[in-house]
Amino acid sequence: MQDHKKAPYLELDNYKAPIGINSNYIKMKDGKRIRLISWKLFNDNEGSGTILIQQGHNEFIEKYYETIQEFIDRKYNVVAFDWRGQGMSERMIDDNRKQYIEDFNIHIDDLEFILDNVIFKNLNKPLIGIGHSMGGCIILSALKFHADKFDKIILSAPMLGFRSEKLLMILIDIFYLFLPKSFFLPGSKPNMGKETPFNENDLTTDEKRYKRTQKLVRLKKDIRLWGITVAWAKAVKNQFKIIRNEEWLKNIKSEILILNSISDRVVSSKHIIETAKKLRNKKIINFKNCEHEIFMERDIHRKKMWDEIDKFLKDY
Repeated sequence: MQDHKKAPYLELDNYKAPIGINSNYIKMKDGKRIRLISWKLFNDNEGSGTILIQQGHNEFIEKYYETIQEFIDRKYNVVAFDWRGQGMSERMIDDNRKQYIEDFNIHIDDLEFILDNVIFKNLNKPLIGIGHSMGGCIILSALKFHADKFDKIILSAPMLGFRSEKLLMILIDIFYLFLPKSFFLPGSKPNMGKETPFNENDLTTDEKRYKRTQKLVRLKKDIRLWGITVAWAKAVKNQFKIIRNEEWLKNIKSEILILNSISDRVVSSKHIIETAKKLRNKKIINFKNCEHEIFMERDIHRKKMWDEIDKFLKDY
């Protein structure tokens, strides 16, 4: 891996980073620093390729240690990075508690920079892109420009729409006209730094994995954001308009596996199904009785998930 400034990472007594971790800050084109962690453990003749994990809104790399180890066990090198504005990457505004971005194209530009300057210079193909939630929205958007850079794509509960969206989209435009862009989006219920009890969460039905994430956050509280801003909500709305272009979706040739929780309370499973219908080369797997974060779910759901991922990747 190229010589960059070393970056910190979190561990628990009973939840350690996989062996071989390499954590760095990478400067983007505009000088903003993104935390990127990689595990380069296999060469071309001994490994299965490289996995790029693209996280969701308000996530951070450490949440995925378990999943990363499972890919390493399958002889993949792994790369993950915190999107600018969250995790341990640099924020876009001084208030590091707020999810702020004005245009999702800056995420796509960061992805392109990392692909060209880090991944393809240091890690072997095939390259499998995995996008969860917001990361799924970004990677699907990036396929318009960079489809040839990925060999296969896995989307986990991709952020392609929300429930009760019609009214929400109208309100976003109103708030964007009359409120400062850095304000918390009215009605979005920022948690103001308080923990959500397990029995009130909408992310997973697995209590152990949920509390494990809480313990990680307690080690560095500013690794999590308090809530979304008016600017971020407007940027999401603009990105949805792009993604929902039917002709553009039909032109995507990438082989895509979609993991969809039909009882998802964070994103709209119906929008995911509708988007999947417009993609030419996809397989969608619907999960029952689980929440938004399928990679963090109970073992019964994760077994089904891994069975589908292993079948999807068997050609590589």
